[in-house]
Amino acid sequence: MLRTARHTGLLLALLLAGMAPAQANTLVRISTSFGDFTLELFDDVAPVTVRNFLNYVNRGAYNGTYFHRLEAGFVLQGGGFRIVPFVGPIQVPADPPIVNEYNIANTRGTVAMAKFGGDPNSATSEWFVNLA
Repeated sequence: MLRTARHTGLLLALLLAGMAPAQANTLVRISTSFGDFTLELFDDVAPVTVRNFLNYVNRGAYNGTYFHRLEAGFVLQGGGFRIVPFVGPIQVPADPPIVNEYNIANTRGTVAMAKFGGDPNSATSEWFVNLA
């Protein structure tokens, strides 16, 4: 199950320090059978990508999905498939691909949309966490 919330961390500390707070980023809570974790989405840096990801979250498209790719020291990938009882794995219906807008190299702990090899503008529903 995925849930969204607005990030307000450090707001009080920033105000007390006399600094203007930065725009709050969207947080998405990922619940798995191994525990929960939170993704921070950079709304102001990659608005098309964030809007695409949240469209899937808000309509429940990621509910019941699983991580279908784990390469130790590389990526943990999900968002493409869910299990349907007595049927098996099925693909998450994909929206049209979005334009690649994020220009920061993949770094450990960041999340990114998966793309087809050689086409930077092919991201749909699949996403991954960089492990290295």
